[in-house]
Amino acid sequence: MKLRFSRSSLNLIIFTCIILIGWASIDKNSPEESSKFQPLDLPALSDLNQQSWSSHEGIQVVWQTRLDTDFQIRIRGQGNDDSANRNLESTFISWQADYWQWDINMGEDFEPGLSKLSQQINHFPTQLKNQPAIIILQGPWSADIARLTSARIIKSLQLKPLEISTLSNATHTDTQIHAQTKSQTSTVINTCPWQPVSAQFWLQDQLSNAKQSRADIAHKQWLVSSWPELAPINKQTLYIWKQTFVQQWQLNWQNPATQFDILTDLAYYRLPQNYLLEGYWGINALDVKQLEIYLSQCQVSKQALHASES
Repeated sequence: MKLRFSRSSLNLIIFTCIILIGWASIDKNSPEESSKFQPLDLPALSDLNQQSWSSHEGIQVVWQTRLDTDFQIRIRGQGNDDSANRNLESTFISWQADYWQWDINMGEDFEPGLSKLSQQINHFPTQLKNQPAIIILQGPWSADIARLTSARIIKSLQLKPLEISTLSNATHTDTQIHAQTKSQTSTVINTCPWQPVSAQFWLQDQLSNAKQSRADIAHKQWLVSSWPELAPINKQTLYIWKQTFVQQWQLNWQNPATQFDILTDLAYYRLPQNYLLEGYWGINALDVKQLEIYLSQCQVSKQALHASES
């Protein structure tokens, strides 16, 4: 028995088969394609277990009690415009764009470490005394010992509380730079939004030097002094960055040394702990469009600065 179909029937059958084949192909490839960019596993991060205390002078003291590290002391002082101070010869003092930092390791035993602390206090540069600063401690500190030790440091170094805006002086300096370089359009400050935090993390990773960026807490924004050359952004490159960032972020959060740095930044820039966690938990929501919008907002601020200088 031979089956006979009209031309219209054959066309309908062929058209239906094409649709079915295409549907099957899409259904087969869709899971494989989507699996390339599936959400990253973001395990919960442990609490930093820090405590804080404000001295009678208004100095903020933050300490993290850990039994797996030595008694460590860090003093971060607010930066100033005196370039001569940056030439001080001290192996314990480091300089950044908007602050100086003094680190002391007292060792694993507190009492023997007191002599080392006394020696370092006696040799502390006179030029850096009587300045705004915070104190960060890490190690097997008890609350009483942490407060007594920090009180001694505050009195000996004549420390003052940080100004209302930690970066007010730095922002003022940037304004002076603009005034001095109106004819040099290559020197500008990009003002980037505070949110989303995950986009700010991405931009920080593109900078060649940490000194190129700093927080302006008073205005809830980030200042980028040297805009990086950004490679094209697409789903693949962004997803690869997410994987690398999350792995490194988890390691930094768990490592005592980098936790010390995190605690210091949180205290000095007056950032709440949930600010950093917000960026971590928002990493999966960051897409190409959102990141491009964020970067365009930074570029708009750059153009506005050009317009104000012309």
